[in-house]
Amino acid sequence: MANRLILPTQQELVARAMLARPDVVAFGTAASVARLCSVSPSTVLRVSTALGFGGIREFRNFFRQHLRMSAKRTTPTY
Repeated sequence: MANRLILPTQQELVARAMLARPDVVAFGTAASVARLCSVSPSTVLRVSTALGFGGIREFRNFFRQHLRMSAKRTTPTY
């Protein structure tokens, strides 16, 4: 059986928003992500640490890198 992370309801809202809108996490702040999810900024920070990140900066950098890699895969070469 695979390991599963079970998050409290508000943290799950943040996790689902991250998957749906990685751009908001990559280029936003804890406060902007919190507004999107109708939670507190501290909830966003708790999600980042629950997922193993050292803090919100590391969390954002991960999403920025993800978006860069996604853009490279979808950008046509001429």
